[in-house]
Amino acid sequence: MAQEAAEAKINALSVELKLLRKGVGVQAKNLPGVVGEELRAVCGVREDDNPGTVRAKVLAGLRALIDKLPESQRKTARIVLGFGTGADQRYTARLELLGTGADRNIRTMQRRADDVVYLIAEAAYETPSASAGSLVSSEGPWHTSALAVRLTLSGAAAEVFETRRIVSHVAGLEEIEHGVSLARPVSTTGEPDLDGLGIDVVSGGEVHSVRMVSSTRVAFRLRPPRSLDAGEQHEFFFRIRLEELPAPFYCCTPEFPCESFELNVRFDRQEPPQRIWRIDGDLSKDAGDPVPARKPLFLDNAGEVHTGFHDLQPARSYGVGWQPAH
Repeated sequence: MAQEAAEAKINALSVELKLLRKGVGVQAKNLPGVVGEELRAVCGVREDDNPGTVRAKVLAGLRALIDKLPESQRKTARIVLGFGTGADQRYTARLELLGTGADRNIRTMQRRADDVVYLIAEAAYETPSASAGSLVSSEGPWHTSALAVRLTLSGAAAEVFETRRIVSHVAGLEEIEHGVSLARPVSTTGEPDLDGLGIDVVSGGEVHSVRMVSSTRVAFRLRPPRSLDAGEQHEFFFRIRLEELPAPFYCCTPEFPCESFELNVRFDRQEPPQRIWRIDGDLSKDAGDPVPARKPLFLDNAGEVHTGFHDLQPARSYGVGWQPAH
């Protein structure tokens, strides 16, 4: 009987996920209104949750379930549900992404999509205590929903403008941890000064607990104007001015998952780089290595490159690297 009950739940959740994947999938504007009862239970959605909270809980829960799948199935699962795909890319168009080589039979791709939906539903009921609370907490107290960085280079100097939107996973979130790598070692004795390090918080909160975690990396905590509820979003914007970049690359290496990262780099027109490449999910120790084969990027007429990333994984590096002019 227990086995039959479990299979019934898995099948019911599979049906809900098949409805959810239609259209643009999880990117649908009406997502909070179409989430079924089984998925709400799995993701810990409460009756009094507002639409923003429902969306945040469902997205976090689905990401956690996808991460439970075998690595070979995760990309398929993200495409099927609409994670990291174009905002206007509907289900039938996403199905085409599942075809490989000559194997583009629509029935085959539909079968793959159905199989991965069942695996997601199965992962939700691996243990009797599966719930959104455990799913969300496995991703940390918050995650980044959107990160946009504009990097401007002038000779050796650099200026970074960063806008970061975070989503709380817990009630009463009062601060987030942040860190910046510096080019030159500084004293690790005494309390460091953000102004002296060229870091300005322009809007979205205040900084405290500034400290050097190594001779070339400063960490600090950003406090929003008020504590955040679970599922609530908040945006910070700050500027960093560096006399010199640590190395000829700029990366985001998130501690917690990041939904999207948009990076625009404006190079010095007097000293354009010899070549530029995209760093996509490298191990942090390999991010600055110019040897591995990577996708090349090219300057536009304004001397800039722009690239974007979706569904960034913790402890992996994403960004742009380049070979200086000399």
